[in-house]
Amino acid sequence: MTKLKWTILIAVIVSTSGCSKSLKGPGQDLINETDVKHNATATLLTANGYVWANDKVPINPDIFGVNNDWSRVTNASFSSFALALNGIGSRLVRFPGGWESEYYNWSSNSTPGWSGTPATPGASIATLKANVTDYAIVVPTLQAMNEELWSPAWWSAIAALRDSAVKAINLAGATQVKIVEIGNEWWLQWGGGVARNAKLIKYVKTAMNIAEYINQQFPSATRNFKLLINGDYTVPSEFTAMKAQFTKAYDAIDGVALHTYTGHYTTTHGIDSLKSRIEQCANNFNPVKNYTYLSEWAPSKAYNDNWVYMQAANVVPDIIQAYARAGADAGSYWPPVNSSIPGLGLLNYNYGVVFPCGQIFKEMSSSYTGHAVNTVYDSIHVAAARNSTDTLTLFVMGRNQPATTCNVKVYGFTISAIESVVRFRPNNYTLPDAAVPYIAETAAATLDAVNNRITIDVNSAGQFEMYKIVLKQ
Repeated sequence: MTKLKWTILIAVIVSTSGCSKSLKGPGQDLINETDVKHNATATLLTANGYVWANDKVPINPDIFGVNNDWSRVTNASFSSFALALNGIGSRLVRFPGGWESEYYNWSSNSTPGWSGTPATPGASIATLKANVTDYAIVVPTLQAMNEELWSPAWWSAIAALRDSAVKAINLAGATQVKIVEIGNEWWLQWGGGVARNAKLIKYVKTAMNIAEYINQQFPSATRNFKLLINGDYTVPSEFTAMKAQFTKAYDAIDGVALHTYTGHYTTTHGIDSLKSRIEQCANNFNPVKNYTYLSEWAPSKAYNDNWVYMQAANVVPDIIQAYARAGADAGSYWPPVNSSIPGLGLLNYNYGVVFPCGQIFKEMSSSYTGHAVNTVYDSIHVAAARNSTDTLTLFVMGRNQPATTCNVKVYGFTISAIESVVRFRPNNYTLPDAAVPYIAETAAATLDAVNNRITIDVNSAGQFEMYKIVLKQ
């Protein structure tokens, strides 16, 4: 009988915060606290992570999507951009992008009235469809948001927005587009200068009327695309308030779109609460129809102590793990092009260079597949995916920690061998914030078969190392 083999994907991230999580997994007794304390007398610090391979959630490949950048990616260069996105494993493109979506004229491929309008127009919907198979679109709300609710001007804007939304869907292809998102960040819009709660109500009434008309033209029972509302993931209670205001077309909405900019150095947008907030937002609006699209996300500079390039790349697996464990259906990274937010972009200005966030995005897209499994850790962050009945791969992120020996114990299958280890390191250890790709090189880890764990030394040569380790059972 052929011996069964397993490979496990685990992303391990060393943090600065000591023992921050309860070390208890499903069906497990509390792990002895003495096992996870740093060994101050050793040459290297010691930290531990734990993986429960049978506690799993399906990973939706569409979480590895990317936003278009209409103001920087021209119509002429879009084919090269799309080719580069395909090269890093992008599964979905959000069009036309972020704020430009609120000004975008679907008939003329222009953004009248937008302060960021480029000299050369971005890609048209026809160009998108010629180069991308799977895509999401954003239909505007701004015209009504800037008018007084229920006023004649507001109703006039509603009529125009309904027509615009249906035109957008028809141009995108009602049987081809995967997601239709109503509006972009209503809570950050001017909204006629009203307070946030009044802005919420105005957005809901706007989205509600647009959704009603879309549903009349493309009934939910037969359409292929998901119709979503947009909201602020840091305030899950607002989705309960939006539900109460949705007095018609509530069942036409399939779920929510969230902009999950996040990090480790924040009290408001923390990764530790990311999974629970995503779940709360979707379920607060509708626990039955809770499709979740993370339509803009990144390891934000503001929430990660201004980390960029290799530093920021060290945060990406934590975010992906939270998305997958929350059951997110799709996602779109922002920014795709580095000039939009230097240090976080996936690609350089002409798409010929893949920066560290793009490199680790590609690694995760190709290797973080199958099921996201439960992880518990102290100072080492562990993200793990059970790829199939015979696959599991480790991503180990050293972050800004000193040299540390990382032990990762696995429950639910027996490790028989380490197939391969690759280290991703800064091009220059003294400049992890440099605008250059990282370097990949062969490395080593140790298997402790008795304890069913692997051990690897991280950051021995310098900070912000990452490792990819393939295991077999």
